[in-house]
Amino acid sequence: MAQGETLDIGCGGSKTPGAVGIDILPAPGVDIVHDLNKLPWPVEADRFERIVCSHVLEHLVDLVGVMNEIHRVSKNGARVKILTPHFSSLNSWEDPTHTRHFALRSFSFFDTESRHHYTDKRLKTVDVKITFGGGLWDLIGKIHYKLWPVLWEKHFAFIWRARNLEVELEVVK
Repeated sequence: MAQGETLDIGCGGSKTPGAVGIDILPAPGVDIVHDLNKLPWPVEADRFERIVCSHVLEHLVDLVGVMNEIHRVSKNGARVKILTPHFSSLNSWEDPTHTRHFALRSFSFFDTESRHHYTDKRLKTVDVKITFGGGLWDLIGKIHYKLWPVLWEKHFAFIWRARNLEVELEVVK
């Protein structure tokens, strides 16, 4: 799909260049001031070809409602980029405004291929990966994760902690 209009959800003062920014507080780059927990958002349906959610979904209360809203404002085939702390990251737990913590399969419940789902609004998983820091201890965790991702997440994630979870989804309408 050609690069079209982008919605940067929870953009704060560091909005994606060229995007429409929506956030709860007014700031430079925030085009729409709105509490993202109040659904629906004041955004037209089927408008965006790209959605950016950088360090915002962990703050929101109704994840299913928010994912439905992302689906509503997106065009068919739109790409949704999600960046959030992995549950093993201290960043996931430090911020008292975080309402949830995410794992490798957290967004698979919205996937078209999943038999476990909470909504009829579907998204196709394009990519899921975990990032680590740059130290030696991080390198050990990164290697372990690359070799045995499920084993790492189930048994070693709090020994060799990750930084972020990066997810790319495609809207299916």
